[in-house]
Amino acid sequence: MKENLRSEFSQRQNMIEPDFELYYYTDNNLNKVNTHKHDYYEVLFFLEGEVTAYIADKSYKLEPGDLIIVPPGIFHYSQINTTKVPYRRFTLWISDHFFKKLVEMDKSFGYLEKPVVQEKRYHHHLDNLTANNMQAKILSLLESLHYDEFGKHVQERLCCCDVILSINQMLYEQDHPYELKEGQSLAESLFNYIKIHIDEDISLDSLAQTFYISKYYISHLFKSHVGMSVHQYIIKKRLNMVCSAILSDTDITKACEQSGFKNYSNFYRAFVKEYGMSPKEYKERHRIEPSAQ
Repeated sequence: MKENLRSEFSQRQNMIEPDFELYYYTDNNLNKVNTHKHDYYEVLFFLEGEVTAYIADKSYKLEPGDLIIVPPGIFHYSQINTTKVPYRRFTLWISDHFFKKLVEMDKSFGYLEKPVVQEKRYHHHLDNLTANNMQAKILSLLESLHYDEFGKHVQERLCCCDVILSINQMLYEQDHPYELKEGQSLAESLFNYIKIHIDEDISLDSLAQTFYISKYYISHLFKSHVGMSVHQYIIKKRLNMVCSAILSDTDITKACEQSGFKNYSNFYRAFVKEYGMSPKEYKERHRIEPSAQ
């Protein structure tokens, strides 16, 4: 990881900033952190380590890609089970005031209250694609907090809103498995289907068979809505997922396979055409490395 993005762990349990704070931690040893609670939301995105999280009256042995959401007033703490593997994680603090402001702006930001606050589901495991996408968004927020550029204040809040909205979308999708819904437009149905099945074989012919409509009509629909063919749209979506996976330090070949590319040579050509550089060059420019211990 870029060393200037890493934070030294502190036992401070109060927020300094009025809205949100984000930290990237990597530790082999931690001074004992007693059971505690906050008056803000704490989101922990787990990257690596042998760690058990204790929240309220339950314990969770964490795995890479786990997302822990602790609302205000809930007692919790984490315990490192071995010092052989660094405990790497992102920790995002969101003030209750800022959270309520977002919910007032749009109720979508507050969906998490149902599973997390009402149903007390604090632990969520993300699939590879979702985890990679989530990590890429968190990294964008972390970088915006560390670099002084024009519009920094606005960029930080946009990135934070993106992370929080993505968390709500993930929770909503977990609670509402995809179905073809009556009243949903054909375009929405097609785009949602591709999103859910992006790592599978998808073609114009298979879409026509699934939706029982002419492939020529589907082609026309994609051209009118997104200005590209079905194949081009799928390739762009898959390349975007590969980039998210690369930013989360996933092996390039594995990222290629997870995103639905069946042939590495075709993937490589498409990647270079889209981004003007090889996947390896992209990874070297953007990836975050674990710090040396």
